[in-house]
Amino acid sequence: MNCDNPMMRIPRFYLAQPLLVNQTLELPTELFRHAIQVLRMKAGAPLIFFNDEGGEFLAELSDVSKRKATVSILSFDPVDRESSLHLTLVQSIIKPDKMDLTIQKCVELGISNIRPMISQRSVVRMGRDKLDKKLSHWQAIAINACEQSGRTRIPTILTPLAFDAWLEAPAEHNETRLMLMPGDYPRISTLQGSLPEKPHISLMIGPEGGFTDDEVTACQQHNIITLSLGPRILRAETAAITVTSLLQQYFGDL
Repeated sequence: MNCDNPMMRIPRFYLAQPLLVNQTLELPTELFRHAIQVLRMKAGAPLIFFNDEGGEFLAELSDVSKRKATVSILSFDPVDRESSLHLTLVQSIIKPDKMDLTIQKCVELGISNIRPMISQRSVVRMGRDKLDKKLSHWQAIAINACEQSGRTRIPTILTPLAFDAWLEAPAEHNETRLMLMPGDYPRISTLQGSLPEKPHISLMIGPEGGFTDDEVTACQQHNIITLSLGPRILRAETAAITVTSLLQQYFGDL
């Protein structure tokens, strides 16, 4: 197998199991469907696996039939493409397609965790059964974004919390809580020099319609830092992606 061509992009797959060099394994059903039936990969084709334990494994399809395929793991690369910034996006639940986009792009940008939040203007409310399905759906989006972007660690989609519950939860070690608001507030650049060496930033983004006045007042009473992106009012998904990019530029690895 020749993988020296820099133009050849090897498909990457998340495989939730222990992996070892020289191991031979059968592809799980979903991975088989994607690699063989969708991508039309053939015996001898290279693949890359990662299992959320750091690094990635180069493998080769060793046998392909109509119903199953086996792969041989050839080598391990301890590559680390994770950001030095621990960034949690606290995103008020927005419309499904917009929430999916926000998760996908913020994971590609290196977010550490995503905490869905139910605020007063959240337009999506759901029961426990539907919530469990939605969490699985969001986690699948995060995994797919990691496969595409080269990440080797999977961000966690945390259990959704009501606004008040998250606000009252004790801050973690070195955690700095930020809230984005339109208006005459400081810009992100003002944070430089005021954060710990290895900060844990929790970034609050409101829903369509933004936070209510009562929610803004409550945040300020809890000493949450209010920031602005300037004079324009951005959609929730645009704001989340933009601020994640800026924070990664100032404090992460962009």
